[in-house]
Amino acid sequence: MELLEKTSEKFHLEIHAYVLMENHYHLLLRTRQGNLSRAIQWLGVSYTTWFNRRHERSGHLFQGRFKSFLIEDDRYFNAMCFYIHGNPVRAGIVEEPEAYQWSSARAYADREACAPWLTTGVVLELSGGSRRKFCAEQSAYIWGQASPLSELRYGIYLGSGGYAETCRRMAAQERSGEKPQVRLLRRLMDKAEAAEKIIKRLHSVSSDHSSSARKQSQLQRDMCIYIMSRMGIYTNRRLGSILESGIQR
Repeated sequence: MELLEKTSEKFHLEIHAYVLMENHYHLLLRTRQGNLSRAIQWLGVSYTTWFNRRHERSGHLFQGRFKSFLIEDDRYFNAMCFYIHGNPVRAGIVEEPEAYQWSSARAYADREACAPWLTTGVVLELSGGSRRKFCAEQSAYIWGQASPLSELRYGIYLGSGGYAETCRRMAAQERSGEKPQVRLLRRLMDKAEAAEKIIKRLHSVSSDHSSSARKQSQLQRDMCIYIMSRMGIYTNRRLGSILESGIQR
């Protein structure tokens, strides 16, 4: 918690929500300086150094690079706040988000529990500034709505298809290949193009209604589902909609 505060100050981050679990954490934040990678790297290194010193160990603490994605608008931003606070509930640790000590849920429920470095105004404004209304909406969302991550596109954009396409075009024009998200997007774009070629070749319905033709069509569909799922680009829901409607991202 102390390091989160220092990170927000050092890198001028707005931290809107957080949850600390046993083996991972989630942050909902906004940065205006394009310094997310440096900020999270500093946080990770600082915590690892402290943890190793305290427990007399050495080496890495976190596995791999952190995962991040851009959020389109207020609706998705609000949903991600609910989703983050819902982690302890889904894990069966507590029954209500406010009961978990190591998240920002308490700060949204009680003004007195809000740390100075935590920004709650933006999300609360979406509930009319009412903490009671926010908690009610959050509880309803956690128990009644699917994960907002089902609308994650290309693995780095959370929002509508139009938003993802706009960001994709901007990233494609980015000259610097050193930015992690640009490199990731380019790899995913290559995968997506390959997936579309697979669909064009395999996902076709024959005009022949014989038993053999129907069997062949089903085999093509099964092959398409298997290959695209192994590529890891689309969620099962997104993959289903693609196969039903044709070639659409």
